[in-house]
Amino acid sequence: MIGRPTAIALIAAGVVLSATAMVLPWYSTAYAGGVEVVVRAWGTEVLNKPGDWPAGELSPWYGVPVVVTVALLVAGIWINRAALAGAAGQLGAVGVVSALVVSERGHAIEQQGDFAVGFGLVFLVVGTLVGLVGAVAAQREAA
Repeated sequence: MIGRPTAIALIAAGVVLSATAMVLPWYSTAYAGGVEVVVRAWGTEVLNKPGDWPAGELSPWYGVPVVVTVALLVAGIWINRAALAGAAGQLGAVGVVSALVVSERGHAIEQQGDFAVGFGLVFLVVGTLVGLVGAVAAQREAA
């Protein structure tokens, strides 16, 4: 199958892609009047916020579970089964984030907002899949 060096390279690529996702916008919603809500892994930014906008900034902190699982992926290079646990955890975290994004898209449509998926989510999904392939390969190689 895939050798250990290739498996480690895939894990590393998954970590880099996931880390890149942490700084890119995950999704945004544009509303009437030029108001735009941009969601990233570490919070939400409201651009052109009018005076009657609901108080407070939203802060989803989607990044916390992803960072924990990425740490497990990295540990998996040296510790048996940690990469597999990290990859499975990250897959679960991406599933939860995906459900929340679908819910937010529905809310945006109800409010006549224009919803758009950002590059952050794309990088996160690709990074998760690449890391998962690397973790499974590393586990098979260890067995």
